[in-house]
Amino acid sequence: MNKSKTTAFMGLFIIIVVIISSGCTLDTGSLINQKNEKTDDIVQFTVNIAESNNNSCHVTGLVENKVDKRYRFVNMTVIGYNNKKEAISETKIMVPEVSGHDYATYEVWLVPSTADKITSVRLKFINGTKG
Repeated sequence: MNKSKTTAFMGLFIIIVVIISSGCTLDTGSLINQKNEKTDDIVQFTVNIAESNNNSCHVTGLVENKVDKRYRFVNMTVIGYNNKKEAISETKIMVPEVSGHDYATYEVWLVPSTADKITSVRLKFINGTKG
């Protein structure tokens, strides 16, 4: 091996040793729902819809963690529906943490894309870090 290849190899080896000894890993196994599969771990528990005077809706509620492991950085889609069950508003939110077998609050403003009023709201789990 020539000197430049040996130096590059040694530099790469040192970087790998530093990463391993620091405790950093490349493990993404704790990120749940990477492929957008259905999960019933985090579900909508309650929802309250308060309409404001500018046609937007203030939505608050609880999500429930149905398993014993804590979830962090829970990403969800909030969808608002009219009385015909048509989706007329959508946004994404992140709940920082939901402890195992516990509840967490969420809050969001939805603005309908039509003149219809939002009469119901549904949450869809996107992903989160479990453990």
